Amino acid sequence: MNRFRQFEIILEKFRDRVSSWTGSNPGLAESIEELNRKSGKKEYAVENSIVFNRDLWKIKESGPKFILVADNPGMDEQKNENLCYLIGKAGKVARNFFENNGLVTDFESEVAVLNKTCIHTRSTIDLKKLKEYKGLISETQRFMADVAIDIQMIYGSKLWITGCSELHEKGLFAPYLQRLNERHSTDAWHLKDKAYFYPHFSYGNFQKKINAVKNADPRLTFPEALEKAGRVF
Repeated sequence: MNRFRQFEIILEKFRDRVSSWTGSNPGLAESIEELNRKSGKKEYAVENSIVFNRDLWKIKESGPKFILVADNPGMDEQKNENLCYLIGKAGKVARNFFENNGLVTDFESEVAVLNKTCIHTRSTIDLKKLKEYKGLISETQRFMADVAIDIQMIYGSKLWITGCSELHEKGLFAPYLQRLNERHSTDAWHLKDKAYFYPHFSYGNFQKKINAVKNADPRLTFPEALEKAGRVF
């Protein structure tokens, strides 16, 4: 079986699992909408409580050069007209960064965008408030870590994980980190050095981190600063 067919099988499994989770958790969308009502912010219809990134089908046959992991699908990502990840302001910043710095020629076909969980909330921190779905949220995190590693196993892609404030033993994304470490300690041990940890692209945090590393050591080239910034976690 060629590599691209293996990649397609991972996506099919991901898509089907999202469908299964959605079907077995019919009250999740209503719970998310209830959180939105309590927030006092503008309400919106939760069209998809759990989201598969259909932009992954745009990856070309040679495979992704990078796997970019964000937190979870937001308000725009869950809409039926979109159903894809990282499409807001932060997404635009990420796309521009990759393409303007020559990391890729075409972001959509060369970068596989994933999340730490495929469960939608308006704000990532709202996941903590869905206490009745804590088990499901943990399950999706472990699954999403496996998706990232499984793709990395096929293509040897660089794995960029953005947003680390909740990526620790007691954090919201502890299950994701635990599964990532398990895989990088066992079958994917040889890919651990291809995993990098960065701030979010939102609010310029990613670029600020790169700039800080470069300012601390002006002798560093851009690739060297990028490498070093991703190792400080």
